Amino acid sequence: MQERPQDKPLLTVCDLSVCYKDIPVLQGVSLTVWPRQIIAIVGPNGSGKTTLFKAIAGLLPIKTGRILFKGETINSLPLWEVVQRGLVYVPEGMSVFRDMTVMENLEIGAYLNRADMTERLHQVFELFPELYDKKETFAGVLSGGQQRMVTLGRGLMSGAQFLLLDDPFLGLSPKVIKRFCDAFRTLRKKGVTLFIAGQHVRRILNVADVAFLIEGGGITLTGSGSEVLHNHHLQQILFGVDTSLPVT
Repeated sequence: MQERPQDKPLLTVCDLSVCYKDIPVLQGVSLTVWPRQIIAIVGPNGSGKTTLFKAIAGLLPIKTGRILFKGETINSLPLWEVVQRGLVYVPEGMSVFRDMTVMENLEIGAYLNRADMTERLHQVFELFPELYDKKETFAGVLSGGQQRMVTLGRGLMSGAQFLLLDDPFLGLSPKVIKRFCDAFRTLRKKGVTLFIAGQHVRRILNVADVAFLIEGGGITLTGSGSEVLHNHHLQQILFGVDTSLPVT
């Protein structure tokens, strides 16, 4: 799904550089995300995916560059204000509150934005009906896949218009991963934009409208999910494929 002429960029990252203890992690990263898309970013371990997400979400200071959300600079805003504006980061391995019910976990997600909470609950339960059936169950006894549904639902309860999902398929079975891919497509249709990173490269790129390859802290390849997946360079560095052979 490509951007339409009447759309304005939802997120713009301009010449972003981030250091960790004076060691450069991101260097001159620029990218644009349009509304109602599923975006993927893939790359080798340590290439800067999580650092990029944390910088966008306001969890890491930036050295140079700008981050604009809906046309306004957000890189100097406190985390709570970034969330209130509709940009929510769901980190890798984000856990549920185990001793609280599913409903209580979801309600916590709306603590910064209580408006339309009933409507958002309906959206979460429509997306994951099994959570409705277990809404009074302690979250700690749910399966791993169901707990991941709760953490995603918690992000949606904040009123998120833009979700940063760091390795959302970690530890999930292929069947549950398919459920999440279907859920992501449903959210896109409902107007939510998703930016996904992780090591399940094929799965992530197959669901993505647009994708980026990041290496050594910089974007080296941009295209549709399919184009990036079948790029010979990506096949070589991530899958160890001999680029002299045809890609299937």
